[in-house]
Amino acid sequence: MSLSFHPLGLYFLAWFGLVPLLFAVTEVRPSYAFKSGIIFGFLFSLFSLFWFVFLQIETNIKILMLFGLILLFLYLGVYYGVGFLFMNKVGIWSLPLILAGLEFVRGAGELGFPWLAFGYSQARYPLFIQQASLYGVYGLSGWIILINVIVYKLIKSKNLKYVIALIIAFTLPLLFGVIRMNRAADEQILIGIVQPNIDPNLKFTKAMREVTFDDLIYLSEQCNKAALDRFDQSPDLVIWPETATPIFLTFPGVYQNRVYALAQRINSPIFTGTPIYDRKDREIYNGAVLIEPRKGITQEYRKIRLVPFGEHIPFDQHIALFKKIDVGGGDYTPGSRFTVFRAGRLKFSCLICFESIFPELSRTFVNGGAGLLVNITNDGWFGKISGSQQHNDMSILRTVENGVPLVRCANTGISMVVDKYGRVLTESSLFTRTFILHQVSIEQDKTVFRYIGSAVPILFLLIATLLLVVKTVIKLLGN
Repeated sequence: MSLSFHPLGLYFLAWFGLVPLLFAVTEVRPSYAFKSGIIFGFLFSLFSLFWFVFLQIETNIKILMLFGLILLFLYLGVYYGVGFLFMNKVGIWSLPLILAGLEFVRGAGELGFPWLAFGYSQARYPLFIQQASLYGVYGLSGWIILINVIVYKLIKSKNLKYVIALIIAFTLPLLFGVIRMNRAADEQILIGIVQPNIDPNLKFTKAMREVTFDDLIYLSEQCNKAALDRFDQSPDLVIWPETATPIFLTFPGVYQNRVYALAQRINSPIFTGTPIYDRKDREIYNGAVLIEPRKGITQEYRKIRLVPFGEHIPFDQHIALFKKIDVGGGDYTPGSRFTVFRAGRLKFSCLICFESIFPELSRTFVNGGAGLLVNITNDGWFGKISGSQQHNDMSILRTVENGVPLVRCANTGISMVVDKYGRVLTESSLFTRTFILHQVSIEQDKTVFRYIGSAVPILFLLIATLLLVVKTVIKLLGN
């Protein structure tokens, strides 16, 4: 199951990755099913998220992080333990409902961590993921688990009805995908993405400040030159990555002036990540600003979903004592405004790093008027293993769910352009200094998910609970 989450092209393994476990946990004691689920979840997390060990952070923090990872893997394992215990009580056909529902629960709240939701394993299969436009990534997870259950039943009973069920389960999403993606191209804008490939450990040092700005300006000018040569126009938007400017760009000064001058010189709005200091509340935010030619900074966004223990201590806004805890990460305050930026005919919203993995956040932005999602991030901490690819692939699902395109600008990669059907139109390599210039269709598709949001996984949980109650009552009456 873990191999379906690595950049090896083995995403199809998710279709039957649970089958051996299903043989192990059916018709056993409830305690055995629970323990087996925990062991599966722990090892699945370990084999999928082992790259955490190679994060480029301070040694003393890494030791603390290793202890935290063991707790994280056990925590994730508990969800699978509960899921398989539930299956033991209610029956195997309840598994898609309970596991997909628990994925939704795992992604909620300040400790929300929806990484490794089964649906994300299919991000590189555009035809299959179109069903996410109906019920989101957690509904897609339910489909994958259902496929596993059918395969298990087929192997165990060798009954023809499961062959038919398997054909139907694969055919319906494929047909829906073909029908949905059979649309003509529409209005396009020209987007420039700058990937400077700056070492995140050095970016904020004084010695690297000039180098960072020089690289960002040079790549932006080269991107503009390419746009004029190929399309006879400047880009409608030039995007820099998360905290691209290693200073408070909202403060007047030489660096702000340089970016203002660049925007006017290339005659394009520049969208960049930058830390934001609010003098009124004396808080620091991980943010992004839009800089327009001859206007300067016209709008800003402050990151709403912060990385737990990396950018803040969970619940520190409610418990004052938590603000004094220091685990070596940032100390940011979460924002609260769902900003929709406007640059000419373009309306877009920003997902900063971790925010791209939360379906409801993107849905709120799009329902608020955004016709494009812009994901800016700095994945340089992840190294060259699987973390960057996993993070990158999760953002693909946001396009299908909401029927809008997404552009991703990463400091060290992976930067990419994805259309509203989840097709990756172009992407950069990791740790490459480059820029991307690409036309993006901005006309939206209305999706069911935009209207109902996470109603389906919530419905899954309600149905599963009802099944458990009915099963329990029947058992009590039988006794």
